[in-house]
Amino acid sequence: YATAASTASATRFPTALPSTPTTKLRPAPSTIDVYIDMSRRARSAPKVNVSPSVRLGLESIIEGNETAIRAMLSLGSDKVVVEGLIDCMGVNSLSAEMLIANYFSASMLGAYCRERIGKSDKGGAATLAERIAREWAKPSFAPLPAPADSKKRKEPQPPVEDAAAKRVAALAEVAAKRAKQAAQKQASSPTAPAAEPKEKEVVGQREEE
Repeated sequence: YATAASTASATRFPTALPSTPTTKLRPAPSTIDVYIDMSRRARSAPKVNVSPSVRLGLESIIEGNETAIRAMLSLGSDKVVVEGLIDCMGVNSLSAEMLIANYFSASMLGAYCRERIGKSDKGGAATLAERIAREWAKPSFAPLPAPADSKKRKEPQPPVEDAAAKRVAALAEVAAKRAKQAAQKQASSPTAPAAEPKEKEVVGQREEE
């Protein structure tokens, strides 16, 4: 029994370590490797299927704003802008409304509302984005013709501000607006019938007397 126990112990717990390590450390990735990895993730991002009316809306808002949109999304000159916007929606899981609320300035959205869909240009980025998205969601959506001087005038440049702070503020504004609409809808729903006036109770008491 002693021989069998010593043999089992030697099998389970080897007394000598291997001369060479079994695990090799991988070298730190270079800048090129990181860029390639990011490019692969961008290519493998889920593709968003947008309706024809939404795609038409994206194409119409690009007209006259292509340079500013390329700068906002850091798109190269070889990338089709509308495809860049759709890719951005897929990578960040954004709807068309949240896309333009996050990345477009209020001045740009206001001009689009006034000139291309014939709506009011009042409100912040989230309000204008909701107004635009409501029109884009209609299957029969067709933008108004672009103004004749749209190509001659200088494209609006996005204000210099913290992009992350702008996105957080826009999302908060959208959430607050939806919460307000839900509260208004709940308040307008039918409620239980009101209690009868107390006058009937007084009349009943008098009749009993």
